[in-house]
Order: sequence, then C-alpha cells, then structure tokens
Amino acid sequence: MPVRRLVPVALLGLLTAAVAGADELTTAAGKKLSGTLVAVDPEGVTFRAGTADAKVPGKDILLVDFGRPIAAPPKDAKFSELQLTDGSSFRVGKFLLKGKKVEVEFLPGPANVPPPAFDLPLSGVSHLMRNADDPKARDDWRKLLAGRGKRDLYVIRQADGLNFVAGTVVEGSPDGTTVKFEKEGGGADDLRLSRATGGLVFNPPQPAAVPPTLCKVLDVFGNVLVARAVEKAGDGFAVTTVSGLVVTYPQAAGLAKLDYAQGNIAYLSDLAARVDAPAPAEAEEKAFALLKGATAPAAYLRDKLPGEAALLLDGAAYPKGVSVAADTVVTYQLGGDYREFKAVAGFADARHANAAELRLTVEADGRVLATETIRGADKQKALSLDVKGVQVLRLLVDRDYPSDVSTHLILADARVLK
Repeated sequence: MPVRRLVPVALLGLLTAAVAGADELTTAAGKKLSGTLVAVDPEGVTFRAGTADAKVPGKDILLVDFGRPIAAPPKDAKFSELQLTDGSSFRVGKFLLKGKKVEVEFLPGPANVPPPAFDLPLSGVSHLMRNADDPKARDDWRKLLAGRGKRDLYVIRQADGLNFVAGTVVEGSPDGTTVKFEKEGGGADDLRLSRATGGLVFNPPQPAAVPPTLCKVLDVFGNVLVARAVEKAGDGFAVTTVSGLVVTYPQAAGLAKLDYAQGNIAYLSDLAARVDAPAPAEAEEKAFALLKGATAPAAYLRDKLPGEAALLLDGAAYPKGVSVAADTVVTYQLGGDYREFKAVAGFADARHANAAELRLTVEADGRVLATETIRGADKQKALSLDVKGVQVLRLLVDRDYPSDVSTHLILADARVLK
C-alpha cells in the first residue's frame, strides 16, 4: 500500500495546478490549491494533491469548493424556510410537526443526489417561514422577528401583512397536520398547521454554552449549515451543527462548499463600533435642508454611501465596507484575535471629488500603523497592515481645510483576518 506524505502547505502550493473537476481550497492569503479533500477535523483539513497530503489549519482557510453548483429552486416553486436556533437554514417544500419532532420534504436537487437526512426535535427550531420564495413575505417576516417576544407565535398571513397568536406550541398530532397550542391568555386548542399561513416562531430556552463554529456548510439543495463538526462518513458526510443537530449526506455530491471565512474574516461593517464625530455644521445642515428636506448623512455608514447608494470605487461595486465622514474617529475592539487589516480606500466618484482630500490614520493600541492622504483625483489605495495581537483598532479620518460639504471616505472590503 503506498505511503502518502504530509507536506507543508507552502510546498503544496508549488505542487498543485488547476485540475478540472478537482476540489479547490482557497487560503486566507488568496492562494488556490487543487486536489481532493481527505478529512476535516477541529484543527483544519487534510488536503491531497497527487501523492502529497497536507494538513491545512482552519485559520488559514477561506473556502473549500467542491465544484458543484447549488441548485436553484424550480421555476415558480413555492417553498418554506426552516431555521435552527444556531442560524442554520433549510429550504423545504413541506413540513409537518409530529409529536415533538419536525419532518420535512426538501426541494429537488441535482439528479441522482439523495437529500440530507436528520432527526429534528422541536427544541432545535427557531422558526418555520412559509412563502420564503417571495421577497415581500421575507421582508414581512424579518419585521415580525425583530419584534418577537418571549412566546411562540402561530403566524397567519393576511392581506395587510402578518398577524399572529402568541402562546406555546406543545406538540404536533401523530399525522403532523395539527398542533396543540396553549394560548397566552389561557386554554389550549388544536390548530391546523395549514392555517398557519405565515408560519411558526419558536422561543426555545437558550443553551448554557455555545460550541465554537468550525465553518458554514453549503449544500447543493440550497441549505446552509452552521457547523461545529464535519466528518467523512462512508461515501458521504456527517455534519453536526452548532446546536447539535446531526445532518447526514449519503453522497459527497450533496455538498457544494465549506465556508471558513465566517470564523477567519470579520468585516468592519459587521463589528460593533464606537463613532466619535462632531455635529454637522449649521451651513451643512442648511445645504441638505434645501434638498427636499434631506438631512446631513451620518458620519459612519455600513455597506453603503450617503443616500443609501451602493459602495462604488472606480466603477466597481463592493457589497461590504464602511463610509466614514471627515473629522470622524471609529474604534473597534479586536481583542487580539486578528493578524491583518485590509481595505481599499478612495472616493465614490473621482470626477466629482477632484477637490476632495482626506487623511486616513490607522492606529493599533495607540500606535500609528499608517497615514495615507487620499485625494479625489487619485486612484484607489489598497491597504494591508499587520494587526497581530492588537486589542483596539482606530480609524481617524480628517481634513486640513474647513468645508460646509460632507465628504465621506470609502473603505471598501474593509476586514480583519485571523
């Protein structure tokens, strides 16, 4: 039997080339390795290229892509979304509540690929949303969840939106078509599941401790699992979610990607931030008041520009980033967990910002890492700074000249990496 060698990841990068149909691993440094995923464990993965095996630490991985597309729902298909307490979500065509468990029927996936299987207790479910295929229904549902209380909800869709009855879902009937529901004001009814035209919301008790997330698992059926463990199981995989649900895939073809970026990358727009900025100048307020009653934009914006516009640099759109006004200081608590800060700095439209000039200072625990002067006529500037062990990261944006016009500096794709 041939003996396989374990080689350093750096060497593996020299040994591998793009191979059609191979698994592809993208490292945090942006390198791509082609080969075969051999194993997954809490510390990382074992990845094979030719006769060489390499142990790649989880902190050095962004993505493992198996090269299998995620199936789009059939045209005009109606489906529901089941979400677990840990944020894992499943697209399902049907669901039933039988006793203290939930049974589902998944949407069709690729031909000859069997769907995942699990034994799901009610206690692991956060909500069951109907009409997840409808953007308006999803928006209504988000608003409902934002105002949820401490009781379960039996949700009914009406012409003017969602209505609900608050209480406790006790269990489902043996055939799964009705639920025993104890009302908030007292008394219990057997309610038909089909009449919960909006869905169901649960409020299970919070666990005493939450296991760490290993990665997100994306499967070919459109499901997303927040995983604490992934194991090869025969010809397939077994995925254990953070909440403890074991989801089995009979064939490896059921998985599309392992996304490690959630644990290894944090976008500044997703982090809590302290923003210190002066109040808008009186002249600035008056200028914006002339624009149909508009107000001066906030000094710090997440994933957008003033006026709700998307982040743009040199005509390229960025889904993630921050927009910081002049004379503003933004502070992030990193806790020593990250090693690198990266971003692309510039203005939204150089043609209208030729006169703009802002100075960006990046501080780490009070120490200046970099100072960049960004001018409107300049091309965007890429930043890559060492923040290993840094507890507090501060961004200072200021200008040397007085102005009544609000100017925002864009830090596109701003993120910290482990």
